[in-house]
Amino acid sequence: MSRIVAVHGVNQYDPTRDADAAAARLGTGWARALSRNLPRPLGDGELSMTYYADLLQTARPAPEGQGPRDDMDRLAPEAVDAVLRWGELLGVSAREVQGRALTPARWVADGVAKRYGFGQEPVRRFVARFFPDLLAYLHTPAGKRVRQRLADAIARQEPRVLIAHSLGTVVAYDTLWEYTDLKVDVLVTMGSPLAMPDVVLPYLRHPDDSRAFSRPPGAAAWVNLADPGTSSPYRSPSPTPSVA
Repeated sequence: MSRIVAVHGVNQYDPTRDADAAAARLGTGWARALSRNLPRPLGDGELSMTYYADLLQTARPAPEGQGPRDDMDRLAPEAVDAVLRWGELLGVSAREVQGRALTPARWVADGVAKRYGFGQEPVRRFVARFFPDLLAYLHTPAGKRVRQRLADAIARQEPRVLIAHSLGTVVAYDTLWEYTDLKVDVLVTMGSPLAMPDVVLPYLRHPDDSRAFSRPPGAAAWVNLADPGTSSPYRSPSPTPSVA
């Protein structure tokens, strides 16, 4: 059993490794990073990574045209629509893009970068990689398989802490609501897009179609962490108080 089960975010697909090997590689990196701020380093087996990128890879919306798969100018129409709604949330509209050289998705990404003081390339990469994975998770049968994999890991490892980043926070939140028999002492979410209106929030697995956040019943406590220097691409109402 592991004290900690971790759930990664987007852009973690590793075509050179099977799921177990990819999970081990990511888990080692997470354990090393977390150990820097702990009274003692995490020992072997104390952190177990749940890897799910392989399940989303084939379910991502098919890009248009020829070129790199993560080229934001080739985003599928449904991904572009999500990007535009995200831009409106952040105060960046694509209505001004007509007649300009940029595609709507690139216009929004560059507008967000300028408005919030980020570099253009990091925001473009975020857009190109986040939204296809998000749509694959929320709107295809792959999402159910992802939640099942995490539920199996929690049942097997019986962790005290479930810690998740980025899209992994959506996976963790949904899994604890769907599998209410699972128990953890603390759910830790970092850099979470959970509260993004229209894009994420309406599709979460709340009971009775609730649109209000509440701590999943299997988590005795919920800690949500946001770094002001990196949270703006997800900018949305905080999903929870700092501790719930």
